Amino acid sequence: MNIIHLTHTDINTDSRILKELNCIANEFKTHNISGIGVFDKEKSNNTKISDRIKIHTIILRTREWRFLPNVIRHTLSLIELTSKMLFKALRQKPKVIHCHDTLVLPLGVIVKLFTGSKLVYDAHELESDRNALSKTLGKMTLFVEKRLWRFVDKLIVVSPSIAKWYEENIGLKKTEVILNSPDILDSQENYDKNYLREKFLLPKTSKIFLYIGILGVGRGIDLITEAFTNKDISSHVVFLGHGPLKDKLVELSYQYENIHVHNSVPHKEVVPIAKSADVGLCFIQNVSLSDYYCLPNKLFEYAFSKIPVLASDFPDISMVVEKYNLGKCSDLDSESIYNAILEFEEMEELPKINKNNLYDLSWSAQEEKLISLYKNLIENISKEKK
Repeated sequence: MNIIHLTHTDINTDSRILKELNCIANEFKTHNISGIGVFDKEKSNNTKISDRIKIHTIILRTREWRFLPNVIRHTLSLIELTSKMLFKALRQKPKVIHCHDTLVLPLGVIVKLFTGSKLVYDAHELESDRNALSKTLGKMTLFVEKRLWRFVDKLIVVSPSIAKWYEENIGLKKTEVILNSPDILDSQENYDKNYLREKFLLPKTSKIFLYIGILGVGRGIDLITEAFTNKDISSHVVFLGHGPLKDKLVELSYQYENIHVHNSVPHKEVVPIAKSADVGLCFIQNVSLSDYYCLPNKLFEYAFSKIPVLASDFPDISMVVEKYNLGKCSDLDSESIYNAILEFEEMEELPKINKNNLYDLSWSAQEEKLISLYKNLIENISKEKK
């Protein structure tokens, strides 16, 4: 049996897709597992791929045509993507077609109609209402989802609220919530608890707050820096990642001795580094419904680093923080964040994270849900043959 994953991203650098592919390949050893993605020259591969997985990569020329308006460029890219992927997918005659995000959903439906395959729609966000998506593209995305909804056999989402939104706004589907949990390796248990303190020469008496992720708009970075430039704050903050705001943060680090910038690192190094901090910062701003309903991977990275978190007071984030006693949530304004930081500074002992209670948040738990979903699909395929 052939199982194909389709995506508009570079599979070699997409950690969620790679984890799913590895999970399926390890569980269903008699099936052929492959993925078709798009080459991204700006990224490099840091994740090990099973030898049983065949990755096919295409190059989209139209993505580089930045002289065109976004809507036109995206439309041309979609046409090029579909034309180049379609025949690669059809030649494999898949029994399961797994579509990551809306851009490849029409292609998946075409393959389904020609081959009779089962279709999994894996929405990595609330696709029609996400950060930086224009209203026009948002409406187009929702239109595509609604028109193709009847062809979807299984839906995968990243948070309970997003699952509820799809049910209420498009329709009920057999849905699995698979979190963006980190895949914690045994090697990651070895770490230097003083790494950040020694790297940036931080005093032992100061607490270290760590921000992990994209250094861009909509992540509360301006609110964080505003709080840490206050003279009453004795703690230090380290920004670990890359993005358009990195240069600005580097400039601030020259002006303020308690602001620091760490270059981005491979996924496998994130948790060991986070373990050398005292508090993790997980601020997402309400710039889209997808952000409001999100459960970001850095929330789980902090949890498995066993450091408390200071996070956005959004429905799903606050539910996880409270249920697993991961730390505190705050309103997204500089005064609330400032006061929350002071509360952490005044604690003689920071909250302890009990890793033994976090299994439901682990990638192992997500693998169980993904395997169950695929077993159900394969069982249905076998019944239809009879």
